[in-house]
Amino acid sequence: MKAIYIVFPALILLSAACSTQPNGSQLINKDASLPSSFNFSKMGLKVISTAINKKNATMCTLYGNELALKTAIAGNAPQPGEVLAMITWKQKEDEHWFGAKIPGELLSLEIIKTTGGQFENIKANYQRYEGKLLTLSNDTTGNEKSMRYIFAQQPSVMP
Repeated sequence: MKAIYIVFPALILLSAACSTQPNGSQLINKDASLPSSFNFSKMGLKVISTAINKKNATMCTLYGNELALKTAIAGNAPQPGEVLAMITWKQKEDEHWFGAKIPGELLSLEIIKTTGGQFENIKANYQRYEGKLLTLSNDTTGNEKSMRYIFAQQPSVMP
C-alpha cells in the first residue's frame, strides 16, 4: 500500500515532464508580422508607447525616431524631422500562455513625418496603410483626428 503512495505521484510527475515543446517557428506570431517588403525595421524607430482598446479588442504600439522620442519624453510640441509610426493589431488569445492577449491580425500602420520651420510652421505628412499587405489608403476621413491622437500619446516610463 505504501508503494502506491510513492509510485503514483512519481508516475504523475514523469508524465507531466514528457510534454512536447513547441519549435521556434511555432513561437513566431506570423499574423502580427509586417510584410518584409515594407522594410519597417530599416526605419530605426524605437517604441514610445503602447495602448490597448478593450472595447474594439485592439492593441497598438507607437514608434518614433530619436527626435520624436526625445520630444515625447520632454513633453514638447512636435518639431520638424520627427517620424512617428503607429501599428494597430486586432487582439487574440495567446496559445502558449493562458489568459494572455497578443497582437493578432495586422489592421493598420499610420506614419507621420514632420517638416517645416519652428512652432506654427510645422507641417505633418500623414499616411495610413491598411490590412495585412499594408496597402496605402487614399481615404482622408479622420486623418486630423488620428494625427491628434498620435501626437497626444504619452511615452511609456522607461528605465
